[in-house]
Amino acid sequence: MKRILMFLLVVFLLVYPISSNGNSLWTDKSGSYFIKPHRRFYVGELLTIIISEQSSATSKTGVSSDEGSSALVGPGAGMLTSLLPYLKGSMDTSYDGSAGTNKTGSLRAQLTVKVVSIDENGNLAFEGNKEIKVNEDLQRLTFSGMVRPEDVRTDNTVSSTFVADAKIDYLGNDHATKKGILSKALEWLF
Repeated sequence: MKRILMFLLVVFLLVYPISSNGNSLWTDKSGSYFIKPHRRFYVGELLTIIISEQSSATSKTGVSSDEGSSALVGPGAGMLTSLLPYLKGSMDTSYDGSAGTNKTGSLRAQLTVKVVSIDENGNLAFEGNKEIKVNEDLQRLTFSGMVRPEDVRTDNTVSSTFVADAKIDYLGNDHATKKGILSKALEWLF
């Protein structure tokens, strides 16, 4: 009986085909875990650069020198023998010097920049600046460089470590710490 039921089930499945949808599982919008889909960028598009830069430099130099001389004046050694019969003198000079410089810096910021050109390889050249003025204190941040399209995240952010030919200028005038005329005059007098 079981064999007959199995046979009828197989015949039924062969006679009445199941309708299937011929759509593919892969579409341009579905993406892939292994292959990042190619995004198209245009001149004028905005990117946000997440700047996290640290720099450190150390320089050391040193010099050492020794020099010595001596003089002996005694009887029959010159004019001074009658005045100072036994005069001895010596001189030693030594110099030991060293100098060093340590400089460290870090910059953390976010800056939205504009794509200004796209080269033949698809790399994006960008530039942007930001000015912040509070009272009389002005801070200006300017950043330009190039980035590969595959390094741009889906939210249009890029880490500054992926930027080639990066040029970062950070300028500020700290107006709050400048001395006034009266303070400068009192310092000059006293």
